[in-house]
Amino acid sequence: MILAMWVAISPALAADGGNICQEEGFFPNPEECTKFIRCVPDDKGSFVQYNFDCGPGTVYDTDSPPGTCNRPSALSPSNKCYKEEMSLQQKKAESLFALSFTEWY
Repeated sequence: MILAMWVAISPALAADGGNICQEEGFFPNPEECTKFIRCVPDDKGSFVQYNFDCGPGTVYDTDSPPGTCNRPSALSPSNKCYKEEMSLQQKKAESLFALSFTEWY
């Protein structure tokens, strides 16, 4: 099941030279799974980069329709973001368990 998208668009168009667009389409952010990029052609023959944030608790899903964010647990296990986010969630769960366990003693 794909969650309804709550997406925030960044008004900055990568004016700092960080534009990674080489073709039109939607692409994962190479540094953060909770973000993605849309590349749109401009009238000069190059591309404008729009940066998006996924909603809370979701990551960009490269296996779903373009521009889709999903829960990490709904991603394919071979997806880079699945592995990273599930690892983070496991670490958080272990930390919470350790805190809860120490409170009993």
